[in-house]
Amino acid sequence: MLFIVVHLLFVNQNTAMALVNNDAIPLIRKSCAVTRYPDTCVSVLEGDPCSRIAPDIKNLTRISMDIVYKEAIELKSLFIKARECVTDPVLKRNIDFCIREFETCSFNMKTYGIPRVENGDYEGAINEVFYCIDCSSNCTNAGTKLFNKEIETFFNFSTVAIDLSLSV
Repeated sequence: MLFIVVHLLFVNQNTAMALVNNDAIPLIRKSCAVTRYPDTCVSVLEGDPCSRIAPDIKNLTRISMDIVYKEAIELKSLFIKARECVTDPVLKRNIDFCIREFETCSFNMKTYGIPRVENGDYEGAINEVFYCIDCSSNCTNAGTKLFNKEIETFFNFSTVAIDLSLSV
């Protein structure tokens, strides 16, 4: 009995390693090649451990939705931390605006976007990602000049998530 358990663990480990080393990287690169931001797509997905074991484009799309959700939470967190150091009332108001934008984006992704992808409603999920794209643009236009590189990456990867959804 122990032999069977050890054998199954070894086989599953080798299968996962094969996906990481052989199958997932070409899948990521092939999928990213048709997006508007292929470099951002490859960089983000190859850096994500779940993406590296994704067996197909549907799973990569689902994972990309998770990443948009997590990154919106991270951006919100960055703005919350930045707000603690700000004394200028106009900048505080603009930071609060960005916090609300990314809070709404993350809420919409968790509540609507991700469940819609799981149910095969890619069009509905795309609408939620579009909202996140608008959030990033709105925050940039608010004039905080904080985290512009992170917001740009978020914008680009959100676009990638839409492109992947359209290719399913």
